[in-house]
Amino acid sequence: MSLALLVPLFLLGVAGVVVPIVLHLTRRQRRNLVQFPSLMFLEKIPYKEQRRRRIHYWFLLAMRALALALVAIAFARPFFQQDTAGAGAAAGPREVVVLMDQSYSMEIGDQFDRARDEARRIFNGLGPLDRASLVMFGRGARVVTRSTADVSQLERALDTVQVSSSITRYGPGLKVAQTILEESELPSGEVFLLTDFQRNGWTGDEGIRLPPGSKVTTIPFADDASDNVQVTDVSLAGEALSGRERVTPTVRLARSGGEQAQEVMVALEVDGQELQSRPVTIPPNGSATVTFQPFTLSQPHTRGTVRIPDDGLLADNARNFVLSPGTSLSILIVEGSAAPRDASLYLRRALAISEGGRFEITFRRANVVRQQDLDGIDGVIINDANIDGGSAERLRGFVEAGGGLLLLLGPASGWPSSAAEMLPGTLGSVQDRIQGRGGRLGFLEYGHPVFEAFSGARSGDFTGARFFRVRDVTPSDSATVLARFDDGSVALAESRYGRGKVLVWTSTLDNFWNDLALQPVYLPFAHRMSEYVGGRTEALPWFVAGQVVDLADPEALEMAGLVSAEAAGLAEGLDQVALTPSGQSVVLPVGEGPRYLPLEERGFYTVRPPGSDPDRPFVIAVNVELEESILGKIDPEELVAQIGTAALGPDSGQDFAQATEMRLEDMERRQSLWRWVLIAAFALFVIETLLSNWVSRRSGVPGVATG
Repeated sequence: MSLALLVPLFLLGVAGVVVPIVLHLTRRQRRNLVQFPSLMFLEKIPYKEQRRRRIHYWFLLAMRALALALVAIAFARPFFQQDTAGAGAAAGPREVVVLMDQSYSMEIGDQFDRARDEARRIFNGLGPLDRASLVMFGRGARVVTRSTADVSQLERALDTVQVSSSITRYGPGLKVAQTILEESELPSGEVFLLTDFQRNGWTGDEGIRLPPGSKVTTIPFADDASDNVQVTDVSLAGEALSGRERVTPTVRLARSGGEQAQEVMVALEVDGQELQSRPVTIPPNGSATVTFQPFTLSQPHTRGTVRIPDDGLLADNARNFVLSPGTSLSILIVEGSAAPRDASLYLRRALAISEGGRFEITFRRANVVRQQDLDGIDGVIINDANIDGGSAERLRGFVEAGGGLLLLLGPASGWPSSAAEMLPGTLGSVQDRIQGRGGRLGFLEYGHPVFEAFSGARSGDFTGARFFRVRDVTPSDSATVLARFDDGSVALAESRYGRGKVLVWTSTLDNFWNDLALQPVYLPFAHRMSEYVGGRTEALPWFVAGQVVDLADPEALEMAGLVSAEAAGLAEGLDQVALTPSGQSVVLPVGEGPRYLPLEERGFYTVRPPGSDPDRPFVIAVNVELEESILGKIDPEELVAQIGTAALGPDSGQDFAQATEMRLEDMERRQSLWRWVLIAAFALFVIETLLSNWVSRRSGVPGVATG
């Protein structure tokens, strides 16, 4: 720490110290002239006169000189400059950004409370020109308070934040801090990172680059949960028994840490009531599986929870789900009257292998489709059958009403010309590819729901299937080609008709014209195709915190498990209210656009019209992502080392000089030493005056420092 002067030019005023000395040494006393009428009565005495005077009262002179010097120093505005550039109080006016982690791993121990106290300490240590922002981050980032010097406002904001159900991602929070610092006019910035430093939250390629003069200060909070048990998955296998649906929950538990085997009690709750509980022993860093007895699923939107006793990390101790009966898809498979008995063998067995009896299959061996065959049917698959005109008209009405139709083309396939406009193209002749190794699929539209599940790596390989014969199809202008063979010919095409859809697969789904049925990808492909034709996506038993549901999208509602909008009171044209697990209300007004409901909390969201209380309201289950339960830590220094700071450019000299000047001014303004120096100078002047008067009275000589 060293003494510095903001305006050193005023030190020239110290030269004023010599003024009283010169005055004392050169000033002569004025003679008192007394007029006498005659000098005869006066005695002549020799008088010695000195041109230079001597200083008799050095102490008084020193006090006066020191007072003048202090005045000059006060105008020079002195301050103490700290040698450490990063010292918080002396770093000049700063733009401070406090990044506070609110992911659910922060609930271990008192980590979040300590982080809140540390943020409050940072805010209370702000200088008069500093500005601060509070940013909460988890998967995303949220600015609670931005660029304010009002400490009380920042403290009030701290009182409103709490732990969320989100995972840790450092990138969004640091990006927000980067934006705040870039838009700030203050010369320097500092980012305080308050977190438990989850390793999964940082990849290293976030591209963070803070402005010049910025600094990152890490404050770790890590209470190790040395023994954590979590519910990792719940399998809900369903079966129909005597006209009732039975669900068998199978729970998988995982344990990280521990030194010896631990017995854990696992409970199954349905609609808030505990039905069963099972003890299970889990070894250290091991896993275990628990299977409960089947329970009857009779009501729509039935809430369920698998729960274990609380430990250090609460968020992963429960798994919520919502189930409804009667959600299977009714599929009608029509085979030609002359088709072999095993024509749909592979397709039938593939659809029979589905979790929870997803598909309810009805077969008809005839070229005629009756109206009663279509009652209660979600989708129709025509498997190599020659359809007559009357059946085509009945299928036309079925599709116009919202049904789905899939044509599997084979040697016996036929479609009447009177209904040709329904199809996505014109059917042609059989193309023989027996020579060579056969054709292969060369293009798939992975953005379509049929192929979306196969877009990821190792999620399904269609290139291994060989096609020896296909039907030529010329697509119409309104058709969408979803798959092509390697020669460019159509493999799968779709067209919309009325409220429904029609798809054409230009080969069979058995092992007669191709060997796709022998490939591992056949079963999931048959499931996805049948689900899309049936018009209903598979309902998810739960969502993950951070996802968003559009309550204005019928497909999204079906995926969320909505069975009947009318029964749940969610009629079109009405406002809706969503009750969060914490009891907050989210108003979703009616409108033409989407109605997004962010799922930010773990638990159950209830959606219903305002002021209503239906018996079985629409419920959405939300669970946390288990990635956050992997409590591996990243070294704070490693994270900071990967955060870039922009270098000073060639035009930054003036800005740097201005920033330095502002920093020095702020340091001087905070300390305000000049006030104390002026007070000391004034005190010296007063004391010197009093002493001078006292000395003058005793000596009887006017003047303060001479005799």
